[in-house]
Amino acid sequence: MRNLEIKNQNGRSMIEMLGVLAIIDVLSVGGIAGYSKAMMKYRINKTIEQITLIAGNVRTFFAPQGNYDGLSSNSDTGNAIIKKAKIIPDEMLTITDGAITKIENAFGGSAGFIGRGNFFVLMINKIPQEACIELSTHDWNTISAHAIEVSRADTSIYHYGGGGKGCRSGAQGFGGWLECSQGSMTLEQAIQYCERKDDNAIALAIQ
Repeated sequence: MRNLEIKNQNGRSMIEMLGVLAIIDVLSVGGIAGYSKAMMKYRINKTIEQITLIAGNVRTFFAPQGNYDGLSSNSDTGNAIIKKAKIIPDEMLTITDGAITKIENAFGGSAGFIGRGNFFVLMINKIPQEACIELSTHDWNTISAHAIEVSRADTSIYHYGGGGKGCRSGAQGFGGWLECSQGSMTLEQAIQYCERKDDNAIALAIQ
């Protein structure tokens, strides 16, 4: 009889242990999900902060010139200007032998700039779907962004043309793009064009 009681106690202990392990497992999954969500929000906010800072720095530096000609992240001359004027936060830059070799956004993708006369285009690549939707629907009028473009493939974002009113869409690269002549686009438009991938891209035309 005593041996039977011991076996029953052991059985209960095993069930209790499995229950504890199940609870730990649930808490671990919840913790990871919560951490991922918090990191996504942090990166979105960091990107908004960086874009706002960059837009202000570019406008201040080029104000005496009256246009944005010469602003380019794809040339040695343009990168020299960007570095000298401290247009981009240090956290976004990789500098090798005194020259900028990489401009990285908060999501690990690249960032780029190009001047187009009286406005300049700021491009951010490799953005996850959730961030793409949030950034596309953000009120960019606060930094005088007169147009925004969302692309389904980071290589097609560089086609940016500008001009016109309303929204226009097209196919280029491996996906497609939507360009709207206002500082943001509707949630429905953003959901449609921000794919469930990590290679979305946005471009802002800033005056």
